[in-house]
Amino acid sequence: MTVVVGYVPTETGFSAVTEAERQARCRDVAVVIVNVVGPAGYLAATAADVRDLDAVVAHLTASGVRSSLRQVSVDAPPAEIILRVAREVEASLIVLGLHQRSWIAKRALGSTARSVVLGGAPCPVLIVPDIDHRGEKQASAAIDVPRLRSMGQTSPWTPQPPDDEGSHR
Repeated sequence: MTVVVGYVPTETGFSAVTEAERQARCRDVAVVIVNVVGPAGYLAATAADVRDLDAVVAHLTASGVRSSLRQVSVDAPPAEIILRVAREVEASLIVLGLHQRSWIAKRALGSTARSVVLGGAPCPVLIVPDIDHRGEKQASAAIDVPRLRSMGQTSPWTPQPPDDEGSHR
């Protein structure tokens, strides 16, 4: 039994590897890292280069987790490859990162996570939430949102201590 993790070289992808590491420790099993290089080759953002993959393997090794790597270059959907590997290694769990996309992109492109879950996964699937660019979104939100007073709203309510007669002002 193993934990299979679908890896892409992003913060969310590394978060999925970290969760796979945690799950492998609990189960005392190895991690199989799967990275799919599609027809666009290494120009695609999902294709991990040797440096990224070496760093992931080194992280797992330093953490004391056994691991192996499968980088597959094929013109097939990533979900299909992840499911195939999970069946080959008799996975006890599949870990994937969820990458947020617009509604139209989800409809047009589909979702690897959705395809794995609905595609007959041979074991439970754990989805790690999207953390890519979260700091940038928060920073831009802080800049774009005007203060309450500039919107003509009152300031937040602040509790007042009771006066000498026991009533609030």
